[in-house]
Amino acid sequence: MRPQLVSRERGQTLIMIMIDIATHALRWGAADTPGTVARFVDLQGFGGRRSNEAVAIAADGERFGSLLGGAADDAIAVAAATGRASVVTVSVADNDAVGCGLACGGRAEILVQPTSDIASLGWTAMARREPVVVATLLAGEHCGRSIAITADGTLDGSLGDPSVTLEAVRAAQAMFTRPKDLSRTVMTDAGPVFVSLIRPATRVLIIGEATLADAMAAQGALLGWSTTILSDSMPNSELVDAATALGVGDALVALSHDLPASCATMAAALLGRCGYVGGLGSRHTQTARAIRLAEVHSLDEQLIAQIHGPVGLDLGSRTPEETALAIAAEIVAALSGRTAASLGAGSGPING
Repeated sequence: MRPQLVSRERGQTLIMIMIDIATHALRWGAADTPGTVARFVDLQGFGGRRSNEAVAIAADGERFGSLLGGAADDAIAVAAATGRASVVTVSVADNDAVGCGLACGGRAEILVQPTSDIASLGWTAMARREPVVVATLLAGEHCGRSIAITADGTLDGSLGDPSVTLEAVRAAQAMFTRPKDLSRTVMTDAGPVFVSLIRPATRVLIIGEATLADAMAAQGALLGWSTTILSDSMPNSELVDAATALGVGDALVALSHDLPASCATMAAALLGRCGYVGGLGSRHTQTARAIRLAEVHSLDEQLIAQIHGPVGLDLGSRTPEETALAIAAEIVAALSGRTAASLGAGSGPING
């Protein structure tokens, strides 16, 4: 049965990442309802799209998510109707792109595959909002066959050839330590394997209650981040526990000038897996923190040098809202492995 796709209405925003789709995929699987999921393998142009956009369609027409504002609907429908996995190429001219609410045209390669192709561990981890890597064969008779790997090394599924599976696992392990690498295609003896890290939204932990903290929470909401603000009057043990729970795609920002509280929390983040650690305050405050981190927490110079302080990019910020923008921009750059230079000064790709 051909899935019925509904085109995106102008002005409507309906973007669901794989994590949001997982609950529906699990429900379809439990009910033995065939489903299809489509996601980007390669994306060029379109004025900057979320690479983790996805759309899922059940055989009965139920649909969640969106790709390219509906510009890829026809190609996805044709591929989904075959019941087999395939990679389709969609090119959209500028005029057509604007009609779909896109900034400009571009070209996309889209992997369309049955939801059942993805190992159950993958969907379960996504539904639990746990980071997981899904590796999928892109060509050959087993196109669409996938494995799922969690951060603790748990593996579900097989790509057939053990050596190919091992290559995918190695690529997955690298992604867990480098969150900027959300996806890559690995060439193997069995053909190209698309390896994609699917992780929950960035969590930002802010230590210190202030107007700036509220402005950062508002800025984070625009970016789809999850922001937690903790008072520096809380027991240090609770602040440390919160910082220790942060992962490689998360950020800690210390707004507090309470040295024992801010340093204990920053030390926990630096010694853990937190991807970004920043501290508000003058250069004198930064020096005082560095001394305490070395003397009290026994951190070496290399770890202390990872702190972004004074926190934020030099945008000439004056208001709390402008400062929150500067901090958020620095977090994005740091987690993406960028130097935050002007796009006009470079020559490489501008979208990630």
